[in-house]
Amino acid sequence: MINKVSKYVNINIRNILLSQEENILNSVYEVRLRINCPIFLKTSKGDYFISNNKMSKTYDDDFYKIKKNDIVSTVAALTSNSMHAYEKEIEKGYITIEGGHRVGLGGDCLYEKNEFKGFKNITSLNIRIAKDFANCSNKIIKYIIKDSKSIYNTLIAGPPLSGKTTCIRDLARIISDGYNNPIFTGCDVTIIDERGEIAAIHNGVPQVYVGSRTDVLSYCMKKEGFNISIRSLAPRVIISDELGSLDDFSIMQYALKSGVNVITTAHAGSIGDLFKNIYIKNILNYGFIERVIVLDEKNPISIKQVYDNISARVIYDAYS
Repeated sequence: MINKVSKYVNINIRNILLSQEENILNSVYEVRLRINCPIFLKTSKGDYFISNNKMSKTYDDDFYKIKKNDIVSTVAALTSNSMHAYEKEIEKGYITIEGGHRVGLGGDCLYEKNEFKGFKNITSLNIRIAKDFANCSNKIIKYIIKDSKSIYNTLIAGPPLSGKTTCIRDLARIISDGYNNPIFTGCDVTIIDERGEIAAIHNGVPQVYVGSRTDVLSYCMKKEGFNISIRSLAPRVIISDELGSLDDFSIMQYALKSGVNVITTAHAGSIGDLFKNIYIKNILNYGFIERVIVLDEKNPISIKQVYDNISARVIYDAYS
């Protein structure tokens, strides 16, 4: 996977990346590039600063420091030498590249009439490696399937890097294609992919398999996406990311009144955290969400708790 990403980075960075041990490269999920700092890898085996043929968990002055030109030439490769073509994505703070990998941007921010428009100087990059973990939600799906033809309206909660997006991507595939244990016959699914991340969209094409009965509305705002989907695509299940804004109550209400089930996500480390968000609390209190699955930050895409919102009780706790 890292070989496909490395073709986008400056030759200095590429050579350092490819000088590392293969087992480390295979475990990378983030490559952090910051001007005047060493290359920093986040991996499933730990976090490391790296230089040519060496790595360390602590900062080392002898390591290669990223220069401005390393960032400039990497951004040029990421955008095919056309920042204008990626203007809309850059306004959201990232660039999506082939394979569905997402590159977060940092630097001097530009505004126009109080609206963020991009960057004057890009000084840091966060390359997030998109990995398709087929069957990663097998232990989760049994808490979501209600019977062979219906599911519980479900909220997947967890802190950053707990695997929420990866989880709902795999759930889309399972619900779309069907499942054997427990039995679910499969149904039409729409993914509202506001950031092009769930289906890992690149040039309009999903880079990961999300099911044979799945439609994807990419880079579509949630409110419009729900309306378009329900009116035009007739899904039985809608999957979206990032619950927690003012419009979400009416969006959820519209979907459920239309007979559509919903799976969505939220940033939270616990059930209690969800009730601290006034918008999510309102949705939970009205019973729009039937099941909440909290993912474990210590072990991504693993269940920490399952909360049944109808009976208001925890029905599974990994630590009790």
